[in-house]
Amino acid sequence: MRIVISALHFVWRDIPECFARVRDEFGLDGVELSWHRSLTRPHCTAEDLAELRRRRETHGLHLSAHIWENLPRLGAEASAEALQHWLDLCPETGVDTLVVHGGSWPDQQEGLQRAREFLWAALPAARAAGVTLCLENHYAFTYREGHELFSEPWEFAQVLRPEHPELAFCFDTGHGHMTRNGEDLIRELAPHLRYVHLADNHGEHDDHCAYRQGSVPWDAYAKALREVGFNGTFCVEFPVRDDQEPFRSCLADLRRDFPSP
Repeated sequence: MRIVISALHFVWRDIPECFARVRDEFGLDGVELSWHRSLTRPHCTAEDLAELRRRRETHGLHLSAHIWENLPRLGAEASAEALQHWLDLCPETGVDTLVVHGGSWPDQQEGLQRAREFLWAALPAARAAGVTLCLENHYAFTYREGHELFSEPWEFAQVLRPEHPELAFCFDTGHGHMTRNGEDLIRELAPHLRYVHLADNHGEHDDHCAYRQGSVPWDAYAKALREVGFNGTFCVEFPVRDDQEPFRSCLADLRRDFPSP
């Protein structure tokens, strides 16, 4: 079990401060960076990426990254170019996991087909880079008419395959609470589950409340994760600001419920 924190959810000015807070103040195993083609805050900048390259062998932290491409809407050529760009960056910076969204498309089945095609096309490059692509559950297809893909187990079943271990599942607790199927996602996709985003909300919108400040069924999720033998990465994806009590409570619960062997 590994615990990291999203770089979008705490304050830092540069990579040295980011790493120092994660390692020395928070006492965590690593950080999930945010990579966006804009290269502007709150995502990593060009200067941040250069610093990551310089520090690749010295920081002692586990690094993952979240990318924000809408693959179905990009199309085959642009999605291949975008994924290749981020995959090329991974070995340069020491990142071994990319969290990806399935994107959106007006026709659900057509969108799933496009996402599957584009993701599978990237798997040889992911394998060569030593990177796992973790596909995250998102909002319901009907939520605010956003046509988001991958909120239901049957959608993931069209993409995840045992023969493709480079493509895995990221379970987002907040999104699972919004769609009322979190336990089903955990249990049905357990063979592919490698990464868990920890976020709370009140069941309607993606509020990103602090731990146990919303209505996410944390105990039920923890029980399901234990029963399926989850031993991957937990990523704190709620704000850690001045009041660190919810954050410390979350760490205590994780370390109690998922002790290291």
